This record gives sequence, C-alpha cells and structure tokens, in this order.
Amino acid sequence: MNAPLRPKKKGNMIVWAILGLLALSLTGFGVRSVGRGGVQAVALVGDQKITANEYARALNSRLQALSRQTGTNFTLQQAISFGLDRQVLGQLLASAAIDGENARIGLSIGDKRVRDAVIGNRAFQNLPGKFDEETYKSTLRRVNLKPAEYEEILRKETARAILQSAVTAGIRGSESYALALLRYVGEERSFIWTKVTRAMLDGPTREPTDAEIKAWYDAHPDLYTAPETRRITYIRLSPDMMTDKVKIDEAALRDAYEKQRDRFNIPARRIVDRIVFPTAEQAAAARAEIDSGKKSFDDIVKERGIDPKDAALGEVQRSDLSKAAADKLFAADKPGIIGPVDSALGPALFRIKAVLPGKKTSFEQARPTLAAEYVVTRARSLVEKEMGKIDDLLAGGAELEDAAKETPAELGKIDFTADSKDGIARYDSFRKEALKVAKDDYPSVKMADDGTIFALRLDKIIPPTLIPLDKLRVRVIADWKAEETRKRLRKLAEQMKDRIKGGEAFAQQGLLDLTKETLTRDAAVKDAPKTLVSEIFKAAKGDVIVVSQGDDVVIARLDNIKPFDEKSEKNKQTIASVSQRYGQQLAGDVFQGFANAVETKSGVVINQAVINAVHSSFR
Repeated sequence: MNAPLRPKKKGNMIVWAILGLLALSLTGFGVRSVGRGGVQAVALVGDQKITANEYARALNSRLQALSRQTGTNFTLQQAISFGLDRQVLGQLLASAAIDGENARIGLSIGDKRVRDAVIGNRAFQNLPGKFDEETYKSTLRRVNLKPAEYEEILRKETARAILQSAVTAGIRGSESYALALLRYVGEERSFIWTKVTRAMLDGPTREPTDAEIKAWYDAHPDLYTAPETRRITYIRLSPDMMTDKVKIDEAALRDAYEKQRDRFNIPARRIVDRIVFPTAEQAAAARAEIDSGKKSFDDIVKERGIDPKDAALGEVQRSDLSKAAADKLFAADKPGIIGPVDSALGPALFRIKAVLPGKKTSFEQARPTLAAEYVVTRARSLVEKEMGKIDDLLAGGAELEDAAKETPAELGKIDFTADSKDGIARYDSFRKEALKVAKDDYPSVKMADDGTIFALRLDKIIPPTLIPLDKLRVRVIADWKAEETRKRLRKLAEQMKDRIKGGEAFAQQGLLDLTKETLTRDAAVKDAPKTLVSEIFKAAKGDVIVVSQGDDVVIARLDNIKPFDEKSEKNKQTIASVSQRYGQQLAGDVFQGFANAVETKSGVVINQAVINAVHSSFR
C-alpha cells in the first residue's frame, strides 16, 4: 500500500520540490477546505496527525500529475479505481511515521538552517537576487500557506531526509551484481533461420479413416464438450429505452453551458521550458550565445545545473505567467526562444515547444452536445425511478414476467455460459450475477455501469455435455488433419536439421529464404515462434535447432556468440550506472522497510469518514 520513500537530494532541491508540490496542490480541481481550518484527522500514526487538508493537497497533486502524464483529465473516482488514494495515504502514513520517529529520537532542524533555506530559495528573491519578505509571503499565499506552515513543512521534510540518509548510509550497489546482470542481458547471438512450410511437403495431408476420426474425438473430449449452460430469464431497462420520454429544458441547457464555460471556451496555451537567471545581464548573455549558435537552450540548462524536469513548465496559459512573459509568449505564433523577459521568479529565457490555439464554442455550437448529455442524464433518472417500482414488485412476490408488464422493462431469455458476451451478457455486472445465481434465489434489481437496470432468474442448469460426434464430424476431421500436418512439418524439419548438421547447406534442402538476426535475449523475432530466441540462447555455437509453435515450424543455426564487453568505456559507464541504480533501489527498499516497521510499531488509526469527506470536496 505504501509508496516507497526514495533517497532525496540535499539542499535547495528539497525546498524547490516542496514549493513545486504546493504550487500544484490547490489549482485546477477546486478542492474545498474540509472541516474548520482543515484540522480533522484523516489518520493518526502514533501521535502524528495527518490532516484533511494535507491529504487533499497530496491527493490533488498526484491526480494532476497523473492527468499530465497521460494527457487525460482524470476524475477523482477514476483515479480511486486505480488505487491512487491508497498510494497517497500510504505515502502520508510513512512520512508521519518518520516524523514520529524523529520526534522520539529528538532529531530536528534548527531555525538557522530553515532560515538559510528560505532566504536562499530563488522563489522568494526579488530581481536583484535578494530575499524579499513580501515576495515570500505572497508566493505562499498563492498556495494557501502561511510562512509558519511552510517552514514547518520544510523542517519536517529536511529532518526526514537526514534520517533517511542516516538509515541508508553505507548502502552501495554491487558492481559484481551489475556485471552479472549485464553479462546475462547484454550477450548477443547471431543466427540464421527460416520456416518449413506446407509447400515443402510431398503432397496434401490425407483424409483420416473412421477409426482415426473416432480415436481423435475420444482423445480430445475437452475440445468437443459444450460448457455449463445456465438458462436465465431476465428483465432489462436501459436509459436509451427511456430517451423518448425526456423533454429537453432549454433553460437547463443554458445553465449547464454557463457552468461549463471552461470546457467549451479553452484559452490559448503554450508548452514551454524556462531558465531563470539572477540578473538580466546573465539572461541576455545566454540569449546571445543561443542566437550565435554557440550553445543551445539545453546547453544552458545543463550549464546552470538545472534538472531538465525543473526547466519544463509544460502547458501554460496567460494567467500562469507574469504579464511581461505572457505578452511575449502569446504574441509568438510558432515555437522558438523568447526573452530575456521578467518572469514571476526573475529574468528568464523561455523556449516555446508548441503553440496550442484557444477554442471558443458558442451555446448554439455546444447545444447538441449539451442536449445529448441532458437526455442521457434525465433518462438515467427515469430508470432509477422505475428501479424502485420494480424492486417493490419483486419484493412483493411478483414474477419477472409481471414486472415487465407493469413497467417499461423488457423481458428476455438467454442461454448463458462463462464465455457469453453478447446482448445483456455484455455487462460485467450481469455476467457476475448470472454465474452466481442459484435456482431458489429471488430476483433483485441490479444496475450496470451505464445506468441499465436488470433482474434475473435461473430457470435451469445444463451441465457440461459432450457434443455427439455426428454433429461435429467436419470439425473433428479438420482438427485431425491440422495436427497431422503439423506432425509432418516437424518430422520434415528434423530430417532437414540432421542433414544440415551433417554438412549440407540450407539451400540443398530447398531452404532459400533465410533471415539473419543478431539479438539479445530480451528481443523477439517477427513472424517466428515466441520461443525461438529463448531456444537460441540455450544452444551452443554451430547448433542447428527446430522450434515449433502452432502451425509455425522453423529451423535455425546459431553462428556466433558475442559476450558482453565489460572493458569498453561505454559499457564501463553502463556497469557503474546499473550499480548506482541498484544501490538507490536497495537503499530505498531498506528505508521503506524501516518506515513500515516504525509505522507498525506506532500504530495506525484511519478515519474513513474524513477521507470520504475529502473525496466529496473535489468538484
């Protein structure tokens, strides 16, 4: 449940990460405060409290990150179905556990260190590069934080990083582990292969005798047995069955349009990167180097020690930028470099990566969409009203046939199997009910995802039944011939393999269409059996092998084995990189285990009611 805590960078990167998180946390999804001052506890870890607002901020930040990564505006309910809420809560529980452990051992950060971090943060500096208290306060106000709250977050985050460093100190990746892994995945094998086709056989496969047909049928009853069939009677009422009863309310459509202006009127946007400089002179000098061709925008990013992810602002609109920056960026109608210009954080260069024009949709243009949505919504409401009526009828002893006569629901029957997917069986909820319903169960109304309601009754169970041979004779013959052809192909391939191993060339066997491959063991070969590569990596140099899968039969010869070159400069860097990543992963796993142990020892209490209140506060 808990997301792993990974080692963190020291210094100002912690401050920037916190500020970036907070800057995202209250925009775009309209989170309202939960409770008085947001002080209700979502959870307790020992005596450490996770407040509703802390959970809301973290959840909203992760939701926006998911939406940016996928390019889809996910709703909270969709994200919850992916387990996002559990991941966020798990991370907060782990952090709270570490905070409690820091309090227990007396680990804290002094005021001077917090003060230095705040003063050294470029987000709180004025144009000359000096700390500005008003800039500090106004920046925090934009993310709904007071200085004391931000400084407490900074204090805790820094203390966590110190404890994490202490717990994971000395954990290093093993070069021998990295080398063993790379020797395995980095080995290359060169081979040739070709298919043995039906055209190479000496004529078509013969027809089977009656005895062979009967023997095949008797040997494969699983292929010719009808699955358990459940004969079911059901009633169904869907929103599309009620649309003709919906009258469109024009006032409601206009009200919906007004409430969704942001949906139908999308402002112009730009996808941009940004580099902030201490002075306008430095920004101008960097722009001159870019214009002269001496350096690229990316070179400047690297030169200034900025992580490319920190330089990427992503998709922005006018309101996200200072007036000066917005005027420049939105005057440009194509990608390019803009600046120097005064940004919210000081003199900056911007790189426009994409121009996204705005879109305005009038009420008249939006009306068909709004009307369709209105009809569906109202139709679902009508179905829900009928749901109560049907429920009452069934509870009173009415049969499904009676309910169909007294309501708009339609009556139907289905011979249902575990493989049924058509008609009413296309609904997962119906299939689930159909598989578990018993003969004596009373029907009850259920709802599918699209608002369709249904109730069902099991009339009869027909057990798995072997279908008589006389009804399947053509199919059985085709199955026998297909397997017999595969046997003939494999036998021919084995004969060719033996002759090639004896010194004959592929061409002497009529195998002219050869394909050469040089692959590592994680590769795949198009149009060949999936097991070909794994079998090649089991072979010795010079081996000839036959690999078959379904109707595909191939012959391959392993010509060369190239071990991973651990002495090349490039691969030395790869070994070091893999070793480092393994060390980071190991350190993260060790610290996560430590956090889990502290969490378990401290005890966890979760207030689901407050969590539900936070979820409902998203609009």
